[in-house]
Amino acid sequence: MAMSSLIRSFQRRPGYAYAAASLIIVILYILFTQYSLDSGYSSKSAIIDANQRKNYLFPQKFDDETSSDSTKRLNKAVRSKNDAHNSRLIKEYFLELAKFHVSDKVLDDPENQLEFTDAAASHNLITLQYLQSKVNIPKKWIEEVKSKHQQVSQFLKDRIAIINKSSKTQEQNAAADLMFRASGNGAVMIGGADNDDTWLALISTRLFRKAGGILPVEVMLPTKKDYEKDREICDKYLPQLNARCVIIEDLLNMELSSNVEEREFVHKYIWSNFNNVKREIAILLSSFENVLYLTPQNVMLKPMENDVFEKQLYKDNGFFIWNDYGLRHTLSAFYEVSEIKIGNFKGKEFGLPLTEELIKESKELTPDMIRTQVNFHDLANTLPAKQNDASELIINKRKHLTTLLLSLYYNLNGEKVYYILLTGSPNDIYASKETLTAAAHALENSYYSINTDVDTNGYWYDNEFHGVSMLQYDPIVDSYSYDAYMTKFGHRKGKTTWSNYQKWLQASSERRSPMFLNIFNPSLKPIELIKKNIVKKDNGDRVRLISDTPYFGGEFESSIWRVMNDYICYLNLECEYVNKHFGTRDDNARKEFCESEMKEHLMWIAN
Repeated sequence: MAMSSLIRSFQRRPGYAYAAASLIIVILYILFTQYSLDSGYSSKSAIIDANQRKNYLFPQKFDDETSSDSTKRLNKAVRSKNDAHNSRLIKEYFLELAKFHVSDKVLDDPENQLEFTDAAASHNLITLQYLQSKVNIPKKWIEEVKSKHQQVSQFLKDRIAIINKSSKTQEQNAAADLMFRASGNGAVMIGGADNDDTWLALISTRLFRKAGGILPVEVMLPTKKDYEKDREICDKYLPQLNARCVIIEDLLNMELSSNVEEREFVHKYIWSNFNNVKREIAILLSSFENVLYLTPQNVMLKPMENDVFEKQLYKDNGFFIWNDYGLRHTLSAFYEVSEIKIGNFKGKEFGLPLTEELIKESKELTPDMIRTQVNFHDLANTLPAKQNDASELIINKRKHLTTLLLSLYYNLNGEKVYYILLTGSPNDIYASKETLTAAAHALENSYYSINTDVDTNGYWYDNEFHGVSMLQYDPIVDSYSYDAYMTKFGHRKGKTTWSNYQKWLQASSERRSPMFLNIFNPSLKPIELIKKNIVKKDNGDRVRLISDTPYFGGEFESSIWRVMNDYICYLNLECEYVNKHFGTRDDNARKEFCESEMKEHLMWIAN
């Protein structure tokens, strides 16, 4: 049989694709063409050269995976020592931050209760007047929050001053004691058994490798129970992808005395707030200095190589953030308590940041204009006009240590204070996504907010669009496109607006480069996708979750399904996600699912 015919035969029978591994004569060919066959990228996207294929097959390893036995033992000892240091340090920082906790006595006083209104924005403007009318905040409430913010900010500034001074003198050990020990670049995701996040992290990591990504990956598991339920993923399949599980509970228990008060403190300030502070904890306890943080629903669409961290844009800022869909409703009271001075002129035009030259040329606004006629978050020195997307960020945790710590503080005081200030709502369940950017802004730590708008991907069925995923773009390409646009149109009246800039970006595919596809509505749980009639409707119709774009076509989704099929049906993976549906790997229900429903959908989507 000709080589191409052999490959096509395996593509037509995806359940048997890995049978090729037993044929020595073709194994190398299949391995080195796996990218083109399975990655889901067409000729529309960048071609992976031989060196990148090598990186995909043999990505950069954690140090102890490429070393001799003696070196492995040494690396393990060093990592254990670093973990113990980081465990001690994060608990010390939590203890310090707790000293500045906003007084519950003040917040709970009947005279200091917030009053929320049903005020509506006028003429689609989020004005200062509108934001001030959303919530009535008593003076004593503001005074207490502002006082504690001053104290925690001063503590963080003093701490970083000690670190910076010690780093430049002979007292480098003093600086090292105050810094989290980390090195290199890597990706971090938070897993979890009961919410299927470890399964999703495995799929995301596998697809990351298929896209040519070479960064090592750490999947941070909250508890030991999460590891025990997903042991096979952690011990077998993630290491094959140069990834590993890290158990946060084990790290926090290091250097933990038998002192009852200390254990109660850890429970009160860390575990009872874990859902709100887990992002910062995962970043700080990871072994990487430069962290690509991803939610496990996120799929990388291009190689995330080390050189992105070498770009001047990243070196200057050390923090990349992406926008969500909604406009920002951060209250003006946040700027008051954090003592951020707002300019009386525009720094943005309907959300689009203006160049320094244009800002200098802009006229001062009267108090009445500021209050009623402009978007508040167009004013100079305000936060980005769009809300933050919590699904991805890139951060240098050495450069942004104080940012991460102040964000922890905001989250520890989130539900009663900062979530309200940052969203204008008493019950925004996603408010914690705003704290990192707000912390950087309050401390005047530099960051870069991507100006390319998020896109929605999904499918049409029965004359209705179903949004499935969020498409986010490359920050480096974003900065080049922004510079080009402002150079050409910056002085043309009416051109420097967010909507005009987005139209210009969309006019040419070269002006944007997709980086992440956050598949969350629904997420990549194939058993539910099939059994709950999401991809196969009651009448037998089938749908694709991902629509074609100028950057990828239908083969991309086919690749995703083949990866999921590999683990569930070919490798018979045992993990919490699969076992709660089918039990053990010998369960007949799994075999029936794989040989009928899964196979049928694989064959349909491949064609």
